[in-house]
Amino acid sequence: MKPLPRPLRIALLLLAFFLAGLAVLQWWLQGETARLQEAALTARRAQLSQAVVLAESLHANWDEPLLQSLGGALGGRASMLSADDARHPPVGGGLAVDCPLRHDPSKVIRLYFAPLVTQRLAVLQRQALAAAILIALLLLAIPILGALPQRGQPESLAGTPWRHAESEMGGLAHLARLTAERGVLLERETGARQRAEQDLTVSRDLLTRSREERARLGRELHDNICQTLYAVSLSLESVDRRTNAEPEVAQRLQQCISELRRLNQEVRTYLRELEPDEIQRQSFQDALGQMLDTGPAGPEVTVVRQLDQAAVASIGPHQAIEVLNIVREAISNAVHHGRARSIVIRAERDATTVALAVQDDGRGFMTGNSEGGGHGLANMRARAMGMGGSLRVESAPGKGSRVLLLLPVASPP
Repeated sequence: MKPLPRPLRIALLLLAFFLAGLAVLQWWLQGETARLQEAALTARRAQLSQAVVLAESLHANWDEPLLQSLGGALGGRASMLSADDARHPPVGGGLAVDCPLRHDPSKVIRLYFAPLVTQRLAVLQRQALAAAILIALLLLAIPILGALPQRGQPESLAGTPWRHAESEMGGLAHLARLTAERGVLLERETGARQRAEQDLTVSRDLLTRSREERARLGRELHDNICQTLYAVSLSLESVDRRTNAEPEVAQRLQQCISELRRLNQEVRTYLRELEPDEIQRQSFQDALGQMLDTGPAGPEVTVVRQLDQAAVASIGPHQAIEVLNIVREAISNAVHHGRARSIVIRAERDATTVALAVQDDGRGFMTGNSEGGGHGLANMRARAMGMGGSLRVESAPGKGSRVLLLLPVASPP
């Protein structure tokens, strides 16, 4: 039997090495897939745990809208299971991670998501395919090069085509290694950006739920306060009618009843006037006038308004609620703490800034000692900073007080 030509034997040997390399590459890709899948499960489990802890800290209700929002933010589908049901593996080809509730260990939040095909695996498969194509072309070219006539060439030059092929393969291997390294770096940057976007989405959804929950709890709290104050005032009035107390005791009882009524009216006015929908249906000047007509000053205090129309018109609907809260707090402080009898509200503006000042003729105070006296001034400053502005308080004992709010003028669209 005639032996095979040498170039063909070399080609068959290279083809055998090539098939063995493909088998090793397939085994390695499977292992890499399993590792990346485990890494994805670990990352999803950590994200789910953070989201559940944050939601429980906000006292969120685990209803269907919250589970849908949580699943959408994490790129899957969230559901609540009992601890017994959570022991069974998920049905179907998807993946799932569990997180028990701290406040109710009998309930478990399970997140379902599809198996991940990461960019790293896609890059590795493309590189493997490109390398396979190049090696196949080389294997086909080697027999052709070996079959070329060698007439007229010295024996020492017979191995030149093979050395040339080895040089080309070395260059291709170096190029493939550089491409793989760049692919790994790109995959890391892409994964970090995707994780940051997922965390931002979860934080944004939970913040929205937190704001809604805080608004609902605030309304319920204020309603409960109003009902309690009203019930206590009725009880005191009943006691006043049924007892014959001394004049001093009766006067003190009437003062308590009057104070309870005032507090009740103040809370109800706050709830009625500072709703966002109510503010958006009217201009800031109308909302300010309505607040001053029924607000905390009272009939014994004179409130003078010196409002520049251009300055008032520069306060947009998104700022009106916060500005009204600051003005209301300033007037309440002037009346109840400063015992003021006259309050002047001024509003002016220039090309870049709107200035709104609340000036009173009350007792005043030392501004250096006001930081720790309560939350009123800190809340006003926080509201001003939230609008991109600043707030300054000027006062001295016996010389009244002035609260100055500075807001940037919004640029026209």
